[in-house]
Amino acid sequence: MHLLPETSLRLYGSTEPPASPQHLVAGPLSCWLENGALRNLRWNHIELVRGVSYLLRDTDWGTAPATVQHLQIEQRPDHFQARFDLLMALPQGVLTAHVQIDGHAQGSLLFRVDASSPDALRTNRCGLVLLHPAGVAGTQLDVEHTSGSRDAVQFPTHISSGQPVLDIRRLRHTPLPGLVVDYLLQAELPHDPAGKFEMEDQRNWSDASFKTYVGSLHDPWPYTLPAELCLQQSLTLQICDTRPSTGSEMTGVAPGLPVQWGPATGARMPAVGLGVPMLRQPCLSQELQAVARLRPAWLVAEVMADGEDVEQHLCHITELAAACGAQTQLDVVCPAESTPVDAAQQLAHRCGRMGFIPHAVRPCPEPYLKSYQPQGHWPTLPSLESYAHAFAKAFPVSRIGGGMLTYFTELNRKRPTAEGLDFIGHTTCPIVHAADDRSVMETLETLPYILRSVKALWPTLGYRLGPATLAMHRNPYGDQPADNPLHQRKAMATDDPRHQGAYGAAWVAGYAAAVAHDGLELLSLNHSQGSSGPLLDRAQPGWQPGICVPAWGVQQALVEAAGRPLHRLLHLPAALGGLAWMSASGKPTMLLANLTADPQALHLPGRWQAHDLSIPRQPGSIETPPTLLREALTLTAFQVLRLQAN
Repeated sequence: MHLLPETSLRLYGSTEPPASPQHLVAGPLSCWLENGALRNLRWNHIELVRGVSYLLRDTDWGTAPATVQHLQIEQRPDHFQARFDLLMALPQGVLTAHVQIDGHAQGSLLFRVDASSPDALRTNRCGLVLLHPAGVAGTQLDVEHTSGSRDAVQFPTHISSGQPVLDIRRLRHTPLPGLVVDYLLQAELPHDPAGKFEMEDQRNWSDASFKTYVGSLHDPWPYTLPAELCLQQSLTLQICDTRPSTGSEMTGVAPGLPVQWGPATGARMPAVGLGVPMLRQPCLSQELQAVARLRPAWLVAEVMADGEDVEQHLCHITELAAACGAQTQLDVVCPAESTPVDAAQQLAHRCGRMGFIPHAVRPCPEPYLKSYQPQGHWPTLPSLESYAHAFAKAFPVSRIGGGMLTYFTELNRKRPTAEGLDFIGHTTCPIVHAADDRSVMETLETLPYILRSVKALWPTLGYRLGPATLAMHRNPYGDQPADNPLHQRKAMATDDPRHQGAYGAAWVAGYAAAVAHDGLELLSLNHSQGSSGPLLDRAQPGWQPGICVPAWGVQQALVEAAGRPLHRLLHLPAALGGLAWMSASGKPTMLLANLTADPQALHLPGRWQAHDLSIPRQPGSIETPPTLLREALTLTAFQVLRLQAN
């Protein structure tokens, strides 16, 4: 996709061009080829595979940058073929992978890779990755192991903390009655003669997929790829479709019905909070003004129980809370060398000296900011329940929370009991494994699975989600998030440029729409300052730094909706995210977000006043001039509209 630099900045906050996928079609079989990976493999418009790729991980689990060379594509009505080289660079050298892809209208696909390097390379994983859509959860799966033995299992419904399937050679899956997909996975690995694969539940990280990958996390890693050794891996996929033909499989998807305001769901929009990161610098005056106008219900602020600048940071939190009228939740990092009682009393003493009483406190031992495999060696620490009891005694009027200051992955692997807790919480990050536009937006599909899993584990506790940001605030899987000075789409980066553009606004709106109906008591999004804060920190055409990012307008709309009864939106296209509520003045109100780069046309009966929330704005301004809409509506790329019945 070719965009002018100013358009790219407006949409993505970066001049880095978006990916330009190529559509491959062979009769009823279709997919996209994007940066050397297959995406969204469909049979008669039914998605069977979310992705197939060949990856090289470094010893910190970072993905080696890959360059596609010598791409050749041939397409006929009944067959497509792609040939190309992937060059993947690590500090020790470059791995070259020759890739062959063949798809046939009869229902077969081959993805074969021959890879080698002139230098020995140390890697945590090298090879094929097969992604199954998150929607297969709960369906039957037949597994053939490398020994030839077989098992009948299911894709987990609730999110698995470990690997739900081990030692894979072949998988057979039935997504619909009469439709069977057979996957044969073969690999050559220097440390594993059997070349086994295994599966993990990537919904832990909010990826919208189950991942079948080469090798095993139960084997030693990192391992070495010997110099000059050619390693072959392949996926052979076969589809068997015995469903009766309806004669409409190849006609495409019928046009959608008009979007309609539906009945009340019985749920209310949760309270909306804002994160306060552990930064040494206080808010800029324009950031403080933006937070004051936002008026979030809660500030979710990080503190170190023994930090030298805790009192300075508490002063900053107090100033922010006074400016916007918010309640405060302290997310407390407790040092490993302190007992729970010492950590709680130390922080309570400092709060007491300042007359600061937090409304909620959530302690977490510092070692648990890092991730551990379920079967791995965990640090020796007091129980999580002992932290809850210690902080409840030190902060007797505060609500006490449990959970993790990182992601659902870590919470799912270290599950506290409900003892002594008033609420449970965690956050999410959409760029742990991939940072392309499509994968990041697809993470919204997984949020309901995460919420249902948490509710199943802690049905009696309140649930607080966030602060969620596009960028990675903490890295549980390495030393720290990656720097991103060139403002690129980069996994595990501490700064994601799309926060600055319309994409960031659409992602925030889609996030809220995905979780609002599932009983949250608090949803916190983005930060009061920094790279995930309110201010546009890179000039866009017509706007100067210091203006608020588009997502800020969406957050203001969500604050307005907090506590209001939610309604259904009927016939909402899959490409859109939407929330509907009855305003305080009794008017039907909705938030519609285009989650794609393609224009989305729809019919919306009635007359509506529309405010565009996908453009930057002054910190004190919450609305653009309204547009009056009747019946027909087209949302441009990543556009977000707040609509109110006229």
